[in-house]
Amino acid sequence: MSVFEDKTLNKWCWIELTGFDNEKADFGVPDFLGRAGFIPDGISLLLYWTGFVISHQSLDREKPLAACEASYGGHEYSPERRRQDWTNLQLRALIDILHINGIKVYLSYFNMYSYWDDRDGARICEYFKDKEYLMETSRGGSRGALSMLKRTGDDEWFEDILQEKTVAVLCDYGFDGIQIADGISSPRLSLQEGDYTSDMLEQCGIAVPPDETDAAGYIWRERRLEWIKFHTGRWETFYKKYMRRLREAGKEAIFNSAWTRDPFEAMYRYGVDYRSVAAAGIDGCMVEDVSPSLAILSSRDNGYLMTDRQRRRVHYEFLAALMLNRAAMPNLRITPLSSVHDTMEQWGVLEHMPTSMTRNVLSNLNSYIVTSGGLRQVTDGPYFCLSDGLSASDWSFIKGNWETGFTSSPMSTAGAALVWSDSRLDNELARFCSDRRLPTHRLFSELLYSGAPVNTIVRTDMLDYAKGPLLVTNFDLLDGDERNKILGYKNGAVLAIGQSAAPDIRFHEIARENNPFGHISLWLLDGKGRELTVIDNDKTYDFDPCLSMEKVGMLWTHPLDFAPVSDQFMRLCGDLIIEITGAPRIVSEPERRVCKYICIHTGPDTCKVILTNDDYYYNHPAIDLGREIKEIRCLTKYYGFKVSHSGRRFECRVPGRGAEAFEVVFEPAY
Repeated sequence: MSVFEDKTLNKWCWIELTGFDNEKADFGVPDFLGRAGFIPDGISLLLYWTGFVISHQSLDREKPLAACEASYGGHEYSPERRRQDWTNLQLRALIDILHINGIKVYLSYFNMYSYWDDRDGARICEYFKDKEYLMETSRGGSRGALSMLKRTGDDEWFEDILQEKTVAVLCDYGFDGIQIADGISSPRLSLQEGDYTSDMLEQCGIAVPPDETDAAGYIWRERRLEWIKFHTGRWETFYKKYMRRLREAGKEAIFNSAWTRDPFEAMYRYGVDYRSVAAAGIDGCMVEDVSPSLAILSSRDNGYLMTDRQRRRVHYEFLAALMLNRAAMPNLRITPLSSVHDTMEQWGVLEHMPTSMTRNVLSNLNSYIVTSGGLRQVTDGPYFCLSDGLSASDWSFIKGNWETGFTSSPMSTAGAALVWSDSRLDNELARFCSDRRLPTHRLFSELLYSGAPVNTIVRTDMLDYAKGPLLVTNFDLLDGDERNKILGYKNGAVLAIGQSAAPDIRFHEIARENNPFGHISLWLLDGKGRELTVIDNDKTYDFDPCLSMEKVGMLWTHPLDFAPVSDQFMRLCGDLIIEITGAPRIVSEPERRVCKYICIHTGPDTCKVILTNDDYYYNHPAIDLGREIKEIRCLTKYYGFKVSHSGRRFECRVPGRGAEAFEVVFEPAY
């Protein structure tokens, strides 16, 4: 069955009104669907700013929409057409037509209160003109977009006003639900930078010493964990109230992940705990996976010039984040953002880095979580962003990646399964605040970058269903029951990695890096007798966990300051994981490690292999699968293409920042 006919996967489109044509009676919906070649499960209409809901009265009479509602931020042209003048009644009619075609329609908007008109003049929503106290305020005093957590001048909660107005808009227009998007789903300002205004300090209840002249500095230096936990609790209240209101109105909701972050950094940077959001009753999460676009952005986009070393890691950081987000929210619908292009923001993965789109889709679709019913993809389908201005051939390429990448019958993945623990996440947050202990996301993403095959994740409460080797990060930060489960695991080897003493007497150290900021080791359970390899890293690390500040204001585009564990040590760990688990290995260019793989076992004598390339030019990796190859077919090249193979090995040309997929049949194992 085609992915785009499979109802178990969700296909959503995030789109501006410029993607439709209000000069046609049907608003161009049939044209859009005809080019796409499928019926989306849902469409999220981007109406840009908070002014759309806060200024809503009723639909008793026809009123024009603001320019920023007719197109993202009011930009004048899209590839398809000039921005049209839309009205409120036309918007409602568009929603009706989308419903007739069997498509759910969500509303989405950001925490913006102004936009620039066609003459570069600032247009401010009337409601907010005298309410500067509702804006996010940095520790330096600068004001930005709206804060969701503040109070109005008459002691009401702004969130109550905004949520109730949003529900009214959903009901009046006939929206099925809300996509709680950027700045509404989490703060736009990082916790390091704000908001330290009197309103927020009063809410959090942290008493600043009377002789302390810098409240922000004191809180971030002395009371950081308390500050973070205040925010996670405050956002939990926000979501609980929101979901109660939405459910009473019969409406649905999904939320955007906190500025693309994994569960750890979502809490540390922005004060949002995905687990409590999921527990509030929300329907799904649109994980902001922007790895194909972030890696090609400029210094003007990022606020700093990303180095090539950072750009090469972006893919693995986001792949790790997606897997960890799935583990943290195991029962939620997760539809990661599938980067296409954005006319307003002026980036285009489809136009400028299509190979990166292929690598992203194939990697995400072939990463899994262990469930009681077997392996499940960590993604529940794409959230195409943005979906306007696409031709039929564009859609054909986009859909082709999903059709090729989807694996219908995964049995297991080569290598080890990463163990997820909720209690460890909380302990890692506390340790990072106090001594900068490397958290799971950093260890995991660096291992992926090193070539370690770790493409499945398993929660500690699902270990009874796991088969094959396990990889545990920060074993000592698990709770007692979880540690006992790991020690009693019988279905494969158990490896542990972290910056601590030996996890348990049954673990034997097989690799260690000595460095000035604390050693890091890889251990093997019951691995007595294996030789220990030691690497010395003399790189200095002078970041003070209390006094030092993150670069670029802790903006999500810049990685946190982590202790610099060497590439040499991570490559050693990757090699040992491959050796101990019996996974395939790439036998060309062993030092550069620019090509990696994902290997999915689909039957006793079959597998699917995804080969990827970090360079911006072609590479020709050779891979040893460990078994005699009978037949092999490349799924991403034209039919009839002959893959060079001999014995247990095959090789193929892989495009820059791209991927190729292969279907392999082995000689029967007797």
